[in-house]
Amino acid sequence: MLKLLACSGVAACTPAFSSNNTANDKRFDISLSQWSFHREILGGSKKDYSQFIKTLHSTPDDVLQGTMDTTDIVIAARKLGVSHVDLVNVLFFGHAQDKKWLKAFKSKARNEGVGFNLLMCDETGKIGHETVLGRKQAIDNHLPWLECASELGCKQLRVNAYGDGNYLEQLQRCSESLNKLADISAQYNIELLVENHGNASNNGAWLAMLMQMTAHKNVGVFTDLDNFFMGGWNLSPKRLYDRTQGLIDLAPYTKGISAKTHNFTLDGEEVSINYQHCLNLLVDEGFNGFVSAEYEGDSKTEIEGSDLTVKLLKKYQYLSKYE
Repeated sequence: MLKLLACSGVAACTPAFSSNNTANDKRFDISLSQWSFHREILGGSKKDYSQFIKTLHSTPDDVLQGTMDTTDIVIAARKLGVSHVDLVNVLFFGHAQDKKWLKAFKSKARNEGVGFNLLMCDETGKIGHETVLGRKQAIDNHLPWLECASELGCKQLRVNAYGDGNYLEQLQRCSESLNKLADISAQYNIELLVENHGNASNNGAWLAMLMQMTAHKNVGVFTDLDNFFMGGWNLSPKRLYDRTQGLIDLAPYTKGISAKTHNFTLDGEEVSINYQHCLNLLVDEGFNGFVSAEYEGDSKTEIEGSDLTVKLLKKYQYLSKYE
């Protein structure tokens, strides 16, 4: 079970509304990313990443080696004063079609007064694969997760725009697959979102072009405030893509936000990301959906870091807080 009282002050969460807040004053909603607790859920299973992936696809429950049960994310959300959770499929990879397990998870969430908003999909293939067969397989791999998202009551499904070839070829192939997936997801009343999450998608201009080329009313962007660079994940030095420019690129298409945090100043601000600037830029463009608190640092425990992230978001959630 999750040790939610490990840090002082966490259980006494910040109220969702203060006396100065009104519903009309709210700029966005706040959700909690399940990935914020991936170390407590996975334990040391990711140390050998290649073996982690092999195990994930063969005996997926064997990667859950941590001290926290993956379903305890709903308890964490309640303790942090958050009403919705964003799920990550690799943290319950073997249960996409396990109706009994999903029913129990949904019941547990309901008992905690917590709902599910978004389901993030990884390890489902390249929707921009160079072959027609490869693209079809990637689309088929997403279908069980669409059913899972529907079963849990999720409103959004996050996919990755991974592909082969040059930028133009990837645009064309990913757009083709997104249109097909978006038609299917619409039947479940689930919005399809693409995150700036690796490969070409970390280039804000490329992802904006993908949205323009796809032009599907059921497709949008899940904008990660920290994933702006060009090339692969592990290039050294990193080829950074300007964050402000990236947010300008993606703002018209943003339907969800991943609020990534690593370290905090003494007054609770994120050290490397100007949250007021970033959130203002996206809200001013019309965003009013869920901002997902995702702590990625290692200087705090995951519950402490998540608590600080939620408090940071609440600081800018209402106009009256800073105007």
